[in-house]
Amino acid sequence: MKKARKKIIIVDDNASYLSVVRVLLKPFYEVYPAPSAAKLFKIIEKLIPDLVLLDVNMPEMCGFEALTVLRENPRYKDIPVVFLTAKDDEASAIKGLDLGATDYITKPFSGPLLLKRISNILLMEQLKRELQASSVTIAQLSEQLEHLET
Repeated sequence: MKKARKKIIIVDDNASYLSVVRVLLKPFYEVYPAPSAAKLFKIIEKLIPDLVLLDVNMPEMCGFEALTVLRENPRYKDIPVVFLTAKDDEASAIKGLDLGATDYITKPFSGPLLLKRISNILLMEQLKRELQASSVTIAQLSEQLEHLET
């Protein structure tokens, strides 16, 4: 059985960057390009991605605002978000991470390094889910054991 490919939404108002990142990721992931935060929110109504790559500087709603909206919604709050942006000052990176971003990568970026960071983030998310599932199983087994002992 073929393993399901992870889904990544790329949000960037710059069509060139959107295309470059899409081409880079397409061999490894299902990729959904979004030229705006508004389009991101339309896409996630239909599918929950495994990761969002988000630009900071966009018209109408910047990446910081989009991340805040995602984190306020219980359905989307756990989606890992990585800023991929030309905004390369330290204060912006700290702000993005403080808002709940998983990582902050500046443009121009290295393709192989971006792929490795995405792969590592997705692996950590998978391990986190497995650990949470194991904790639930242990709690259930512990409860059953207590009932047997009484």
